[in-house]
Amino acid sequence: MNPAQKRAVQYGQLINKTVEKIQENQDLLNPEFEILRKALDRDQVDKVDPIMYKRYKHDFEKGTADYKDLEAKLKKGKAPARLMGTHLSLVSAFSKYVEGCVMMSESIGEDQKIERQKFDDAEKIQDENMDKFSKLMQKLTQLAG
Repeated sequence: MNPAQKRAVQYGQLINKTVEKIQENQDLLNPEFEILRKALDRDQVDKVDPIMYKRYKHDFEKGTADYKDLEAKLKKGKAPARLMGTHLSLVSAFSKYVEGCVMMSESIGEDQKIERQKFDDAEKIQDENMDKFSKLMQKLTQLAG
């Protein structure tokens, strides 16, 4: 295997691991997000079980830390030359997604109060940028194939 082929394989592994980890995180956090979203929409955040609320807050913080870790690995990733532009766009979309995750985690207060505007804004940022990320992933797959 020549260096360019080796680099392509390593990059493919990085992308696959990144997608797997994002999926794992989303599988854990999405049900918790739905509970908090529903409680927030009904003005009943104070009625969420306090032990579960602390767990959700912890899970969001851990998930955000995991995403920051993935972001750092993606930024260091060495894409093959023909994929470099798409890779840079992918990293940019994921970085903005991570910013939304940080914002959402910060909106979940210690005192069982959620900053509604910050939570809503974070959700919008996450949705927009995960959508971009997914489209760029499809493009990468097509370009690499």
